Amino acid sequence: MVKRLEVEVWALDNCAGCGMCVAACSKQVLYWNGQEHPLLEERTKNLGYSRTTLDSCSFCQQLCEEVCPRLDRWLPLEAQTLIAARARGPVKSGHPNDVIRAIVAGGRSAGLLDGVIMLDLDAWSLKPIARLAETVEEIVDNLGPQYLWAPVFDRLNEAVYERRMENIVVIGTPCTAQAIRKLRASTNLRLRPYQQAIRLSVAVFCTGVYRPEMIDEILVKRMQVARDQVRQIEVSPDRQWLQAWLWDNSVRRIPRQQAESYTRLGCGACNDYLGESADLAIGTLGAPANTSSVIIRSQTGDIFVRNALQMNLLEASPEVDQSALEQAAAEKDHRERAQAFKDLRVLMLDALA
Repeated sequence: MVKRLEVEVWALDNCAGCGMCVAACSKQVLYWNGQEHPLLEERTKNLGYSRTTLDSCSFCQQLCEEVCPRLDRWLPLEAQTLIAARARGPVKSGHPNDVIRAIVAGGRSAGLLDGVIMLDLDAWSLKPIARLAETVEEIVDNLGPQYLWAPVFDRLNEAVYERRMENIVVIGTPCTAQAIRKLRASTNLRLRPYQQAIRLSVAVFCTGVYRPEMIDEILVKRMQVARDQVRQIEVSPDRQWLQAWLWDNSVRRIPRQQAESYTRLGCGACNDYLGESADLAIGTLGAPANTSSVIIRSQTGDIFVRNALQMNLLEASPEVDQSALEQAAAEKDHRERAQAFKDLRVLMLDALA
């Protein structure tokens, strides 16, 4: 059954919102309905004149629990290389999404991948969606992660089973990379198709993602910005401001704390800001102006970055402020201690019940 998910994750508002459990569910009884966590579909069957509720989970391998990143604590993967990078193509920019776009587009051109699953925004509604890109043109056209929540693994089964992709890059938040790391560690043969298909995990630095209703409440009502004026949304390099870049190249901003009430509840359980489980982690923290820090944590990540450099899509330097990254990791440790205290409090309440 999904008992561990219900008790240890959903009931405690710890869900990462990645959607890996929904994708991996062999009975396809988990689904999203705009909630903080997936819901369990109740199925019934007519037996004669009576209607019986089916127990879909009792005779199941619990693949949902096998892949949930919130049921484990994660030690960071060791960083192999740290560089400051700037995209030279398709767009000349040091923005994290443009650096990611250069690395992934280069990988597609070189045949290192055949599909990309990423968070994106609908250009008209600003609704966050999971998008599956197959061509270089589709990769370039995507806006990339915008700190608005959508379950990125919504498109995983389409990529693996319908389009038969064999070398997939997944771009998302650190919790997405944690889910992939847990998937890779599983010995369950039912998960082998996903393990073999996912080639690279890329995480953007993240302090938390916002629920989609933040668009209306913050941008439209409070900042008086029309939806069709917004080009992209981002958190400032110093993590103090929530910024909306408009199509006229102006920027509107508010203190990030004013948007914190729209952060997904599950983000409070996360202790990973720097994508410590990802093959590649990318963000502006610690990088010189107009560049992004790129943390390479695996051989696969190194291959993709080297390919982009050789194709002249990326320029790099070693000038990264490691102390800024270490400070962010220290802040993560503070959150981890707070989470440990929360877990202890829950155990104490259970003992008293």
